Amino acid sequence: MALHWEAGNLSSQSRRLGGQSRAKELDTRTLVRPGFCSPLPGRKMAAATVAVAALTAPGGGGGCSPRQGAAPLAAWLSSLLLAAALGLSQVSAVEVYTPAELSVENGTETKLLCSFSSSEVISSAATVTWSFQPEGSTTSVSFFYYSHGKSYPGKDTQFKDRSSWAGDLNKKDASISISNMQFRDNGTFICDVKNPPDIIVTPSEISVRVVEKVVPRLQHAEGQVEQLARRLQALELSAGAAQRMMEERVTNLTHRIEALEQVMQHRPMQP
Repeated sequence: MALHWEAGNLSSQSRRLGGQSRAKELDTRTLVRPGFCSPLPGRKMAAATVAVAALTAPGGGGGCSPRQGAAPLAAWLSSLLLAAALGLSQVSAVEVYTPAELSVENGTETKLLCSFSSSEVISSAATVTWSFQPEGSTTSVSFFYYSHGKSYPGKDTQFKDRSSWAGDLNKKDASISISNMQFRDNGTFICDVKNPPDIIVTPSEISVRVVEKVVPRLQHAEGQVEQLARRLQALELSAGAAQRMMEERVTNLTHRIEALEQVMQHRPMQP
């Protein structure tokens, strides 16, 4: 069953163009198929639309009935949705991984670990962006950027002169280091990696807590232990010196006693 067209309200220009103009898109055309429940609106319909309409008809023709036309059209729509889903599934993405939480002592240096996976070879166009969202804030600010083998720390952020690159993109490592951590650095650090054409990324976050440094107390205890060790050493030296002195005195007394004994032995007996 062949398709046929019903044209209405043709403009004067389309009449002059004749058959060639009617082969193109017409704003007021309506595709009519014999036996179809209702006409398909054909406003600005292209040739592909006509082909689809023909394919959805039973037997590849143009005829259908109310019971015959719905099933092929539904099948075609399902195929279209499936193709779209398959197309989206082929879009690769970068997976980013970081620790969920990290505790850091005040005044120390820490390394913010970040790794990633990508289906593409790591290219020179790969980039790493680190952002920071302060505790209690709803917005984040980028403070570190790495691209083409160079790092670009933010100049107007609290991490100025404190952040440095500590990763290796060839090893899929996007880590950075921050020195002299402060209590105001409490918040969320966000790692974002892009490796074109893999640019669909869900950044990973680290919740950082800066805590009081307890090392000074240990250092104080260690200092006390060192002082005690020095005192013991001094006492040992003193004891050693005293022992040597006593040994010398004993030796001198022994020599004197031996000398007196010799004198007594050689002294003549008086009658």
